[in-house]
Amino acid sequence: MKQGIFQITKNVKIAKNTYLMVLKGDIGDITASGQFINIKLDGLFLRRPISVCDCDSEAVTIIYKVVGVGTEVMAKMQAGETLDVLTGLGNGYDLTKSGDRPLLLGGGVGVPPMYMLAKQLIAEGKKVSVVLGFNSKEEIFFVDEFKAIGAEVTVCTADGSVGVKGFVTDAMVNIDYSYFYTCGPEPMLKAIDKVAVTSGQLSFEERMGCGFGACMGCSCKTKYGNKRICKDGPVLEREEIIW
Repeated sequence: MKQGIFQITKNVKIAKNTYLMVLKGDIGDITASGQFINIKLDGLFLRRPISVCDCDSEAVTIIYKVVGVGTEVMAKMQAGETLDVLTGLGNGYDLTKSGDRPLLLGGGVGVPPMYMLAKQLIAEGKKVSVVLGFNSKEEIFFVDEFKAIGAEVTVCTADGSVGVKGFVTDAMVNIDYSYFYTCGPEPMLKAIDKVAVTSGQLSFEERMGCGFGACMGCSCKTKYGNKRICKDGPVLEREEIIW
């Protein structure tokens, strides 16, 4: 974990209530897809945990949805402003278990970490299928970006306005895959667990007090004892989860 001051170089709306922000700074502690950063906002006590969408040698890209006071503040920020950021948080995905045809499933704000993961797996020569789930056409983002890096993309919308009508589970049953990775709301993760035919890794969204394991506020029970979502997660393996 590392704390630093990052400069906003980009902050744009890309879908309904959804924004993409690029932060320039020391990203050396970001070592795996699935990790997150924790952003301090003036006047608010708790930091805001946001999944890493992508990063390069000097900047990190995040995608966030406006759902409360903190993200409303972020949406109004401009390029040139700075943020106090903790980086390198969480355990991230283990790529060594992917097999030749990994399947990536993202729902809503669970889509962003799938992008960096897809880039890494494709760079290893894997044939990557991606299923992206949204409520409606207005909320869709990053489909073209996934296609541009070589992923096979299926879009699902709950209202049927684009792609497969229904949820990511409605699409995944028609795809052959060697392993799965996913991030999204817990009901989605639970539904995936019921229909998945292989092992996999699931990234959990949780309210976090500190973001680095000190407060124990995001602890959950697993088959191997209690784990902290922010420190021992957010990625857990399918076999250890107690629903």
